[in-house]
Amino acid sequence: MSMKHRKAKPILKRILIPMILLTLLEVFLLSGTFIFGGTIKELNQNARGIVQGKVQNRSSYLQNEMLNNWSNVSYTAQLISAKAEELESDGMLDLSAVGDNSEACYPLVSQISGYLIDMLRSNKVTGAFVVFNTDNPDTLRGADQITKPGIYFRDLDPETSPSIRNSDLLIERGSVELVHSLDIATDSAWKPQFVFSAQNPETMNLFLNPYEQGVLNPKADSLTELGYWSKPHTLTDDDKEMISYTVPLITSDGQVYGVLGMEITLDYLSTMLPYEELMNDRNDASYLVLVKNDADGTYQTIFSSDSSCIPQGEELHIRTTEDGLQYIDMEEEKLFIDIDYLQLYDSNGPFESDHWGIAGVVRERDITEFSRHILNYIGVAILVTISIGIGGSILVSFMISRPIHIVSRNMQRMNTQKKIRLPRTNILEFDQMERSIEKLSSDVIDSATKFAQILNKASIRIAGFELNMEYNTLFITDGFFHIFGENDVPSQTLDINLFIQEMSSFDIYKEEENESYVLYKIPYGERDTYIRLSYSRLEGRRIIGVAEDITKTIQEKQLLEHERDHDLLTGLKNRRAFQRIMQQLFAGGEMLLKKAALVMIDLDNLKQINDKYGHDYGDKYIQAAADSFRKYTPPDTVIARISGDEFYMFLYGYQTEEEISQKIKLFREGIAKEYIMLPPMQRVRLKMSGGISWYPRDSRHYEQLLQYSDFAMYQVKHSTKGEIGDFDIGAYHSEEYISQNRRELTELLEREEVEYFFQPIVDARTGRIFAYEALMRGKMPTLRSPAEILSLAREEHKLDKVEDLTWRMATRTYMQHIREHKIDDDCKVFINSLADYRLSNQALERIESECRGYLDHFVLEITEDSETNKEAMDVKRVIVNRWNSDFALDDYGSGYNGERILLELAPKYIKIDREIIFGIHLNTDKQKIVENTISYAKERNIKVIAEGIETEQEMKKVIELGADYLQGYYLARPDAEPPKINDYVLKQIREFQN
Repeated sequence: MSMKHRKAKPILKRILIPMILLTLLEVFLLSGTFIFGGTIKELNQNARGIVQGKVQNRSSYLQNEMLNNWSNVSYTAQLISAKAEELESDGMLDLSAVGDNSEACYPLVSQISGYLIDMLRSNKVTGAFVVFNTDNPDTLRGADQITKPGIYFRDLDPETSPSIRNSDLLIERGSVELVHSLDIATDSAWKPQFVFSAQNPETMNLFLNPYEQGVLNPKADSLTELGYWSKPHTLTDDDKEMISYTVPLITSDGQVYGVLGMEITLDYLSTMLPYEELMNDRNDASYLVLVKNDADGTYQTIFSSDSSCIPQGEELHIRTTEDGLQYIDMEEEKLFIDIDYLQLYDSNGPFESDHWGIAGVVRERDITEFSRHILNYIGVAILVTISIGIGGSILVSFMISRPIHIVSRNMQRMNTQKKIRLPRTNILEFDQMERSIEKLSSDVIDSATKFAQILNKASIRIAGFELNMEYNTLFITDGFFHIFGENDVPSQTLDINLFIQEMSSFDIYKEEENESYVLYKIPYGERDTYIRLSYSRLEGRRIIGVAEDITKTIQEKQLLEHERDHDLLTGLKNRRAFQRIMQQLFAGGEMLLKKAALVMIDLDNLKQINDKYGHDYGDKYIQAAADSFRKYTPPDTVIARISGDEFYMFLYGYQTEEEISQKIKLFREGIAKEYIMLPPMQRVRLKMSGGISWYPRDSRHYEQLLQYSDFAMYQVKHSTKGEIGDFDIGAYHSEEYISQNRRELTELLEREEVEYFFQPIVDARTGRIFAYEALMRGKMPTLRSPAEILSLAREEHKLDKVEDLTWRMATRTYMQHIREHKIDDDCKVFINSLADYRLSNQALERIESECRGYLDHFVLEITEDSETNKEAMDVKRVIVNRWNSDFALDDYGSGYNGERILLELAPKYIKIDREIIFGIHLNTDKQKIVENTISYAKERNIKVIAEGIETEQEMKKVIELGADYLQGYYLARPDAEPPKINDYVLKQIREFQN
């Protein structure tokens, strides 16, 4: 059971810390009631509440101005429309052309100027204007620039008393003729007409948005439903930013001929939103007018009373906290924002997605400034109290711990390599402890001396050390550095720093290192010495370690590894080493391998040499081949002997395949020169066959390259023996596909990897299912269709096994469907049977045992794709008679012995081939064949089944010709679950019969 020890603490800490904690506890209890009692939070909430109240008041004021004063334009719009209709009725104005130019609208403009000036004065806005237009707004939307006539008055100071002569007004837009008639000064940016540019979309919107709504809703109950508040914009060549409110001008008969609007400059708006009031005349707060877009949830700043706080026109990213407060996170600080929304638009109006609001923005640190002052006062009081308490605690603790500290300091200065003597304190308990420590020191030194003597007597070179970093002490055994080849290091006089310095000098010899040991490889004369330094870290910052000379162990290990990885006869790499090297090389990918070739070589004539001259000469033949491989291949080539006469070569790191081909050519030319001497003084040339697979052309995977080179060598061995040939992917796939099908056929027969689908055979008179045909489906990856299975089985002489498998699995599946009531008890099943093969006795016994009571339900459907076998057919007749079942002749009309087998078999059922049924309603020759077959069958009481029916017309025709039963995709497709006939097909069958 392990014991956990608490970390030791000085007595000064043990006294001082509790006293300090007690002082802190008292201070925190007193201050915590204020800080954590909710007072600070309440102060901050009050500060936010003041800001929220001011924002709400300003919002109410501004909403009242915007709705009741500024946007009160309906009366003026009525006056203008009435005047327009009056002038048109008098023949002085053509409203349909009023938007064409200034001359066309002058009669109306000259009459309504007074209305606009009155609205400008009464609404106390900075501008009022009318824009005339009769063009299609959809056409205008696509224009880069629009020029329209109208009139625009501006009063930059609506709060001052108006001039009787309108000298305080300016004309921003209006024709020259109108300017002369009104005697009102023009602004420096005056233009005779309005210019709306696509580059300034908001000016386009203030004109087109209400105009479009007027066109869409000319009979609106109120113009306020169609009014539009625009975001900040400027007039052409003017730098004054403003917001506008515009409504369409509509006559009583619904004709839209322009827009009426008013403006509020942002300078005038700023006088209504004094940001100084938010934080008691501070300049670091701001009122905002913003618009929230419901479509994407974004906030756009329309107006900022202090752009240094929040720039005007900026999109805001507002974060809402869990308690409902909203903030804007700036780069350097956090801003508190309170928003009060204005109700400018009716619900379900065209512009309801724009939510205008008034927001107050204040720095969060200004909100919490008062609470911070309170916290600062509390903090100062806490610090003063804590300082006094801690100072007193330190003084008392020091007076108590000083005598004990003196003893501890004397002990730390002692040399632990020698027997220690401690000064007495004249305190009974401490003096007893000092005597015990002195005795323990003496015992430890005696034990260390004995341990060093034991190590010196050991048969292996070994030494140890201990570092105590906490007490800065070192212990090493005699001869520690002798193991490292250093004989002049004075071990007994070393301290920790010198020891670490000496050990660092051996870093250049490090061979291997991990967290528990370091292996050094130190040159010593003509050989290398291996020293393993094992170490462990202990509690108390102690490190112990052992240095051991393991040269002999390393040499033995190296010898074993060499024998493990090399072939004893040739000295080449063996299969295991080659496999490991390949994995390492292929892990580097194409960057390392570049172009590479894997060559598999098989020595020719080795068996003959072994048989004729003995295995000793066979071994010499192999050794000569291995020596030649080394001699005629580049130095970096990986060569391995895999088995008796098989070798691998791997050439890699080349830029092109041509370079490798040249190396292989030189290799072959060199091998052709080599020979060995066999008795009696007979020269025998080295001969070999090989196959090459290329990286990355053939494959990027080692295992596949190995398989490909093996196949290439196999091709050479069986064609042009003595050559080295390249891998041929076409030949490989052809051979592989055939082999795969053969393997799959064997697996299919052994593991019964087939299933049987059932297709109904239907009575042509009633539509009732008379029987099912059991159709084989393979479950192998490539071998699936019955035709492929039969063809391959015929080649492999396994048709007898296919016959057994068919009857065994088909009858078993049929009985399972009977038990599960998926097939009616009186329903027959047609099972295909090969005419030239018979069932084995074992298969017959199993079927008769498992299907007792249902044997008469089985119909042997004889295929006529091959010659019949008399013996097999005789056995089948015996089975049919014993079971009281029947024959059916399949695909009648397609085989080469149809009439003969019909006469020989005398079946109960004839299935007319689907090639004859296909398109029978369009081909009279086919109809005649079927008609003759049915006539022949009826005379002999044979039932005719028309199979392969795929259309309604085919089914109708064979019913007309007198077929007894129907089968085909049109009635039902084969399925693992026996399908039923749908009601529509049943209805058709009965209608055709009638």
